[in-house]
Amino acid sequence: MMIKFFRHFRRRLISENKMGRYFKYAIGEIILVVIGILIALQINNWNQKSQQRKSEQTYLSNLLSDLNDQKASIKTQLAYEQSYFEASGYIIKDYEKNKTLTLDSMFFIKASHLRGRRTFVITDPTYTVLFSSGKIGILQDNDLKDRLIKYYQELERVEKVMQNNNTLLVDQVYLANYQKLGYDFLPDLSSVIQIQLSNKNMVLPKYEPKLEVIAKKILSNEQQLLEYMNAISVRNSVAIGNYSFIKELEAATDDLIRELKKTIND
Repeated sequence: MMIKFFRHFRRRLISENKMGRYFKYAIGEIILVVIGILIALQINNWNQKSQQRKSEQTYLSNLLSDLNDQKASIKTQLAYEQSYFEASGYIIKDYEKNKTLTLDSMFFIKASHLRGRRTFVITDPTYTVLFSSGKIGILQDNDLKDRLIKYYQELERVEKVMQNNNTLLVDQVYLANYQKLGYDFLPDLSSVIQIQLSNKNMVLPKYEPKLEVIAKKILSNEQQLLEYMNAISVRNSVAIGNYSFIKELEAATDDLIRELKKTIND
């Protein structure tokens, strides 16, 4: 309707030979068109920023959820590592007290428990999507973005260190020595649960006093005792080291959770 009006008005000005007024009108019309385009661009830009903000909020919320899951995993890992350095510490203190080992049921329970180790699990689905897709730039807070990158790099570093510790020290040093010298007084509880879930009719190994006697005889040998105590020392150091790494990650995770909550609520 407006277009027809402007067209009719232009024709009337030309027909009446009012070229001065026509040119003024034409310039005014161009200005109006430019203003309209600028307004449209501004609205489009506003809509894009609004969509980006919504997308950023979604990613921030998902990152927060991942970090809460990571914190739960960290707490579980801490509990495992603490149980390992407490069990190894129990054996070391017993030896230091009498310069020999008290080879009773408690010793074999603690020693058997030290065969286990838990793989550290990284929970990073949202960060992986952001980084692999190149969408990490959607996060407006550059300081927060840098902290997230450094945090997940540290997670990967700790994962590799703990994996190497478990493979090279727990498996190849402690477990290898205990398999030669010790006797599994009790089966590993996590393995028992998995066995029971997969096969309800599975018969678990029974305690064999004769095998415990053989293990005691082996460990009464000074050379064998030395080898085992060295392995215990390694197992204790690994547990303490792993616990320290995870404890630092716990603090870093708590800091990031607080920062994300603040950013989301702002």
